[in-house]
Formats: sequence, structure tokens, C-alpha cells
Amino acid sequence: MNKKLLGIIVLIGISTCFFFLLLVMGNIWAERGDKEKSSAPPILISETAVFKELERPPVEFYHDRHTVALGKEGCGVCHPQDEKGGFTFKYPKLRDDSTKQSLMNSYHDSCIGCHVETSKKGKKSGFVTCGECHVVKKKSQVMKYVPIGPDYYYSLNDTYHKDCIACHKEGKGVTKEAEVLSWKEFYVKKKEIEKTTWPKIGFDYYLHNQHEKGLEKDCKLCHHIYDEKEKKLVYKKGTESSCRDCHREKDEENRRSYKNVAHADCINCHIKLNRESKKTGPYVCEGCHVEKKQQTTKEAAVIPRLERGQPDRVLISIKGSRMKGVPFDHKGHETQSFTCRNCHHEKLIACKECHTINGSPEGGMVNLAKAYHEPLSERSCVGCHASYKSKPSCAGCHHLLKDGLIEVSCLPCHSGPLKEIGVVSKLGNPKELLPVSLSGDITIKTMEKDYMPAKFPHLRIIKKLTEISNSSNLAKKFHNDQKTICSACHHKSPLEAKKEVPLCSTCHSVNMEPKKTGTPDLLGAYHRLCLGCHREMRIEPMNCTGCHAEKAAVKAKGTKQ
Repeated sequence: MNKKLLGIIVLIGISTCFFFLLLVMGNIWAERGDKEKSSAPPILISETAVFKELERPPVEFYHDRHTVALGKEGCGVCHPQDEKGGFTFKYPKLRDDSTKQSLMNSYHDSCIGCHVETSKKGKKSGFVTCGECHVVKKKSQVMKYVPIGPDYYYSLNDTYHKDCIACHKEGKGVTKEAEVLSWKEFYVKKKEIEKTTWPKIGFDYYLHNQHEKGLEKDCKLCHHIYDEKEKKLVYKKGTESSCRDCHREKDEENRRSYKNVAHADCINCHIKLNRESKKTGPYVCEGCHVEKKQQTTKEAAVIPRLERGQPDRVLISIKGSRMKGVPFDHKGHETQSFTCRNCHHEKLIACKECHTINGSPEGGMVNLAKAYHEPLSERSCVGCHASYKSKPSCAGCHHLLKDGLIEVSCLPCHSGPLKEIGVVSKLGNPKELLPVSLSGDITIKTMEKDYMPAKFPHLRIIKKLTEISNSSNLAKKFHNDQKTICSACHHKSPLEAKKEVPLCSTCHSVNMEPKKTGTPDLLGAYHRLCLGCHREMRIEPMNCTGCHAEKAAVKAKGTKQ
């Protein structure tokens, strides 16, 4: 009996040890697997410049998985080196793109050849057949379809129309919404080959500051200009600018594209520092190309100012202009941006150097007025200001207001001398606006039928909007009239403090026909304005009973009691 018991105990002990061994090994394998299965998106190999029409789908190439698997061998397994020993990140290493066939052979020799050799050594390897790499997927041929129609219906958010317009495409003009789709105004769009989409790297003030500290402010390691006399790249203090000033989207003559420069110079520098066991930056794809939370302006404000001889304040004035000059707080705007390129998209020079009054080839024939006032450009003054209006705190009012410039928006900027910088005023006490009859909650019951009347906290809403306006330097510059807060809802009425305004039903009658008049009826006006504001500001309530209880539910509740 004792021997049997001892045997059982030994068996349990061995089983327990074996279980924990499997558990530990499982964690090791899982950790290794997690490293090999990088979260970085694949590079889609399609070579569209050579293969205009693909016979097979693009190859999804997971670069970082290969980086991990070939960690000991290094980048030289796939990429060639230049005369200085730095890697040039072209692929394949032995590339012949003289013909389609030769380029295809270059890829197959490099990829399949490596997989075969690795497999012969008894190591885990990759695919070797056509269908394993060229995987057929619906998304390899991408089509985009945009309907046209009135602006008060979200067709693209409608499942029915999403499916139906799969055979149709962009017509005469583009709008966001459509109520009734006219199929005659659509036509089929050519299929496009899917391209790799990676998060873009924003080399902002924070990253620049990190490099300044890490490289001990040795600017010549990154910055240079081309010396025409010496015919070479040299560093000249005071000329530091964005890499994109010279390095554009594509290779041009002797200048590499920004993409090629960033991959060659930045990654090679990081690799070199890593070999020297120094602290450095990433050199794998997802180390740089990663979705990250954008810094707030408060976080950006603690980063030391990037000095480049720029003025703190400047009066933007043009000889011969018929408008007053614009006092511009350059230093203040720097704290509201994340990189100089937010405004200086080509070079770190004044806008008027490229954008003249009448337009010039250097400025792409975009004249100075448009450079400052184009509402669709995030780099223009007006366009940048307009982008702020789409933020939740502002969009509640601005989403229904007219976009672009209006007559009253000139003077806040074109105010004249430099002393006008920073001259703003906060909005006063909302109670000073309202007549006594409108100073509390308002009960809306004009259309009362299936629902109970809605209670509208008028004063509380105005107080909140005033608080939002007074906390924004941009809003304080333009909201220089206390009644501005009222104009989003009472958008057609003459506004005077302590005076009652016409009822909404004055313009938006109950029996109005919106399709004929272009004006919403009362039900539509309330829902469009109230729910539209809640949706844009991302606040509750967003449903029917959040504003007015259903009568049937109220009656049922009363019956139970």
C-alpha cells in the first residue's frame, strides 16, 4: 500500500514538473512568436512603375519580422552598402529592373533563394511558391466612390448606399451627403492598385529637441547646403532648414527624395550609434512609423524654442496694399504648432518671398492673398483657423455656420500697428444678455404630441459657451461681441442685449416643405440644431427621450403608481 502511494506521489511530482516545464517553454515560444509577429503593417511590393498591370496581387512583405529573424546577420543580408560602409536601402540587393522579367527574377532569386537556403539548414523559413506570397485578396484592387446630391443626408454612412454605389463613382461634383441618389450622375471609376499605408513621421519640435540633446547641438550632423564653388555639401551656421526644402517627394537630378534620405541617413546613423553601444533611436519600421498621440499645445510649450533667427513679433504689410497690416505674434503661434512646416511648407522664409501680390512661378502662381486666406489649406491663416472650428468644443456652433471669410472677419487680423498684438477681450456675464423672461429654463412644447415638452436650459448653455470662448486665445480675438454666443442658434435674427428675439417658428413653420423652400421645418430645425450640436461636441443626450420623455411611458408609469 505504501509503495503504491509512493508511486502515485512520484507520478504526480513528475507530471507537475513536466507541466511547469511546458508552461515555461510555452512562454518562451510565445514571446519569440510575439517578436516575430510584429504589429507593423506590411510593405506591399507591387513595383507599379515597371508592372503597370499586375498579373498577381501585390506581395505583403513584413519587414520587421525579417529584421528580428535576421538580427544576427544584420541589414547586409538584403541591402547593399555604399563606399562609406552605410546601407543603401534598395531591394533586391542585386536588382536588375531593365525589364519586367529581369526585375521579377531579381525578387525571386533574392526572396525565394534565401528561403530555400534557410530551409536547407533546417531553420524555419518563408514561402517558396507563387500563391503563398501573391495572396488573392479583394482589397488588392481598390475603388473609391463618392455620390453627389443635397447636403442634408449622410449617404456614405448609409449601409444601403455603400453597397449600391459599388458600381458607380464620382460624378460632376462632390458633396458629403445625398438624399436621393441620381444614378445617372455616377460613373465607374478605374480600379487602383493598393499601396502601402504607413503612419507618417512628424519630425516635430519634440523630436528635434531630443536630437539636439543627444547630439550635443552638433547641427552639421544633419544640416547642410550645397556649395556651388566647392561643388559639395557643407554646413553653414544660420542656414539650417527643413530637409524637405531640398529633398522632395521624388529623386531629382542629384538630390535624393525625402524618403530615401530619411531611410539612408537617419537609419544608418542610428545603426552606427547602436554599434558603438550609445543611446540611439529606432532602426526598424514600427520604431518610427507608429501611430502616436499628438502632443497638446501645453505639452509642446515646455519644449525649448527652436531658434533660427525668427522674430518674436512682426507686422505683415505689403507695399501698395489697400488693407491695414497684420500684427503677427510669431512666437505665440510657435506654441500653437508642432513644426515650422505647419506654416512654412517649402522654406523658412517670409510668405511674400514666394507668394507675390499677383502670383509667381516660385509660389506655384498662388498669390499672396490666397496664401493667407485660402480656407481649404491648413497652412494658410484662414485655413488653420478654420480647422480649429472643427474641434468638438467649437464645432457645436460652427458646424452649421457659413464657412470661409465673411465681412466682419477682416478687422480682427488687419488691425494695424504691432501694439495691437494681444489685444483681446473676454466675453462678459451672460446674464447681461438675457431678458428676464429668458433667464431660466425654457419649455419647448409647440409640437407636443407623442412626447412630453422639452426643457431647454438656456442660461446654463450660454454660460458654458462663454466659458469655452474665454478659454481660447483664437476665439477671444474673433468673439469680440458678447452677442456672438447667441448667433449660432439665432442665426438670422437682429440681436440686442436684453431684447427678445423672434421665435424659431417664425422662419421654421410646422408645415413648411423643406424640399421646395430649402429651409427645414420646425421639427427639422430643432433636431438639426440641437442634436447636431450634441453630436459635434460629443455630449449627451443623443436620443429622443433624453430631451423629452415619451408620453406613453409617462402614462404607464403613472398607472403603476
